[in-house]
Amino acid sequence: MARMIPSIISPDTKSSAERRVFQWFQESLGTENWIVLHSLGLAEHIKLPYGEIDFLVIAPELGMFALEVKGGRVRRENGIWYFTGRKGNTDAKERGPFDQAREGIHSLMKAVGEKADTLHYHVANTFYWSGVMFPDIDYGTVGVDEEPWQVFDCKDGGDVKSYIIRLAKGARKHVTELYKHFDEKKLPTIKDVKYIANLLRGDFDKAVAISAKIKYAEQELVELTQKQYKCVDQIEENSRAIVYGPAGTGKTLLAIRQVEKLIAEGKEVALMCYNASIGRWFQSYFAGKPEDLHPKFVGTFHKLLYDVVAKSEKQICIPSDDHNKTIFYTEMLPMMAEEILLTSPIEFDEIVVDEAQDLINEKYIDIFDLIIRKGFDLGRWKFFGDFSRQAIYSENVNGKELLDLLEERTAFVRCKLTENCRNTKQICQEIQTITGFEAPDDLWSKVDGPPVEHITYSSDDEAIEKLEELLLSLDEKHIVNEQITILSPRRRENSIVSKVEKIKIKDFNFTKTKDITFSTIQSFKGLENAVIILTDIDTYSAEKLMYVALSRARSGLFILESKAAHTEYQTLMMRRLVNGRQ
Repeated sequence: MARMIPSIISPDTKSSAERRVFQWFQESLGTENWIVLHSLGLAEHIKLPYGEIDFLVIAPELGMFALEVKGGRVRRENGIWYFTGRKGNTDAKERGPFDQAREGIHSLMKAVGEKADTLHYHVANTFYWSGVMFPDIDYGTVGVDEEPWQVFDCKDGGDVKSYIIRLAKGARKHVTELYKHFDEKKLPTIKDVKYIANLLRGDFDKAVAISAKIKYAEQELVELTQKQYKCVDQIEENSRAIVYGPAGTGKTLLAIRQVEKLIAEGKEVALMCYNASIGRWFQSYFAGKPEDLHPKFVGTFHKLLYDVVAKSEKQICIPSDDHNKTIFYTEMLPMMAEEILLTSPIEFDEIVVDEAQDLINEKYIDIFDLIIRKGFDLGRWKFFGDFSRQAIYSENVNGKELLDLLEERTAFVRCKLTENCRNTKQICQEIQTITGFEAPDDLWSKVDGPPVEHITYSSDDEAIEKLEELLLSLDEKHIVNEQITILSPRRRENSIVSKVEKIKIKDFNFTKTKDITFSTIQSFKGLENAVIILTDIDTYSAEKLMYVALSRARSGLFILESKAAHTEYQTLMMRRLVNGRQ
């Protein structure tokens, strides 16, 4: 079976013909070393502002082949092509599919030549050709701009392997007849195939980001980095894996990607987390998709436990005070759920856990053992988390101890993410100054942004006044309200935000809003927005909490701090300067 990039076809792909072709390549035997890229964008097309190749097949000892797919009815009349889809809509185009495919591969090879490094520059001369696939029709007419061996039609069934071999042989024969010679060195090796795919994949494969930047719970596309792709490849080959890295390295994106892949394979999968806000975002994300693309369960780990107990018709009484509520969720609810699962099990083919650092303890692992088919030690699971800086609910256990606890139960692979794809350079520097987190070079963002601004106050009244001034200033700079989230270590009723009267500030949730939003730092863990304003900062001593707070900002960060906190910050700045000289 060929390796598909992306590994699952996007639900947004409307063409049923492309969906079938994707599946045929994915299931084609004897193509294990082939790589097939779907929907490859061309930023620099030789004739158009932007182009796209439906499928690019890179096969060792055969070459590179750009394929244009046209489903439904096709006809050509007076040089104009007409394409009629399933709903009867007809598009007319002067440029035919053979021209599209031919121009696409020429544009692509130009880009390969520009991108290839000196050690691999030979791939710019890789043998290439183009073809067109008409899976719904018997394409008998051959014009002057095409050859019979270039065409795939309904007579080929789903045999895409034979088609590519036929296309390669036909193109090779054509070149030999034209130039009286064929250079065997132009045929790609297995290593060349992998290099070319790695060279191109970052330009087209997009994954949905968790973004509260413009409209909460909307999907925004961000580009996965090459290191993240390598991580995806690694965990696909293993039953159990830990993917870990600091904030902003794309762990949640990869968790969602893993779930979508499993669903596409027909697996029953559970996607869970600790944080209620992340759980609601997961639910809202999948709520917009067809029912057959939903996980079997999506939400918080404790919501899963609650559902298990509720279905048993046992009476559930959640305490109202915070102390007893914590005991209920951390001790009583898991104990009740475990008792029920022992006699009435529910099982998943695989579980995917985001923010896993908050869900690793003996009690919870025992629950995982009951809900994973074949159990925790032999079954399939993927954990994504930050075991160094964001384990704010595991104060007495460090990241190494959490991982050691897992290793006592079973074997798993580790995949480390180090490349920041969320925060600007200025925000990364602020995180280092306040928390002391020494990021590796590749974690530092290369994106420039505005400087982080500290606003100092000496009383609550002054803090309220300065917060209102800041919000009015941002409005004057045309920063829209939904791009702004105010975070505090305190609940709203104990925050200065509760006393702001001039400006509407809404509690954060995942409904669409045009208002500025407020959340506690803890509840906003795993989320982000374009502009973050931290309020009620009396100290920077809680490093883990501050790490979470600071790393929520994508481009703009403002910190409202007391005079005592400002003095503390100056000390931290001195520490950074001294360390920088050493």
